[in-house]
Amino acid sequence: MVCKLMGGMSLFAATPLTPETHHSLGFWGSLGYYGMHHNAQSPKLISGATPSLGVGYRYFHNNFIFQTGIEGQFMYSGFSLPKQEIEQMMVDADDNREPFLMKITLSNLNDRYRQLSVNVPLYAGYEKNHLYILAGIAASVRLFGTATAQSVLSTKGEYDRFIGEFEQMPNHGLSSVSVKSEKFAMKTNLNVLLHFEAGGRLDKFRTKKGYYANTHSYRLYLGGFIDYGLLNGRESSYQGDQMTLDFTQGVQAKMVPLLLSNQMQGKSLHPFTVGVKLTVLFELKESGKSFIYDYKKVDRGYRKRGGTQIIEQ
Repeated sequence: MVCKLMGGMSLFAATPLTPETHHSLGFWGSLGYYGMHHNAQSPKLISGATPSLGVGYRYFHNNFIFQTGIEGQFMYSGFSLPKQEIEQMMVDADDNREPFLMKITLSNLNDRYRQLSVNVPLYAGYEKNHLYILAGIAASVRLFGTATAQSVLSTKGEYDRFIGEFEQMPNHGLSSVSVKSEKFAMKTNLNVLLHFEAGGRLDKFRTKKGYYANTHSYRLYLGGFIDYGLLNGRESSYQGDQMTLDFTQGVQAKMVPLLLSNQMQGKSLHPFTVGVKLTVLFELKESGKSFIYDYKKVDRGYRKRGGTQIIEQ
């Protein structure tokens, strides 16, 4: 829009002349801290990282925003448990059949989870003075996931007629071995994510002429966001106890990741994400423009140069 300042006249109004409407195609990427809070045992938080990429549509009209689209989200998370110690009376496997006290230590206990989900957001918000907020919900469907558990099992023995502990004697069942579960598949899961986002526009700058100039064909936004799963995200079937020890031949351990173990029956699990998000919008259709005036700087610029001042967003 062209505003002609004639003679000593100044522009005092600072309101949009026409409604501002934008239809935009958006692309975004985010990186966040991913956690799963449960009430099965301590620690009650399974944490990790989650990158995501999305594409969608944003409608802007007189500062109000509506946004939808589709987003792919990868989640890597896990947790570690403190060392556990167990004592069990055993009998030597040799001909003497001598009883002894076996001391079992489980260390480096940890679970690892990898998941891929597709989210369909439905957000509404408000943008003013280059700052924005968005809030809403997103349907989240886990397409697939894997879960593993592992530990180091160490055994030592104490005999009544000897002083001290015996270790690294495989023929007596005393050794240190790595124990790892099989790779379990995590079933398809549906959740509803509550979303809140706030940030600002990066591609607008205040110039010496007193207005904001956008010389790009896109709009760039940076914000922070929080997602929280409203539904219980626990598995629908379980693979056994988290840890099972078999003493029939020395000691054998079988592990199951916590989220797929019997310990999660009747418990709750809620995922959440806290992160940063970068969004790029490309204009699809434009109807009307909004203008920001600083009449003092506009008038001063006119007086220095004399002539026509062009101001637009």
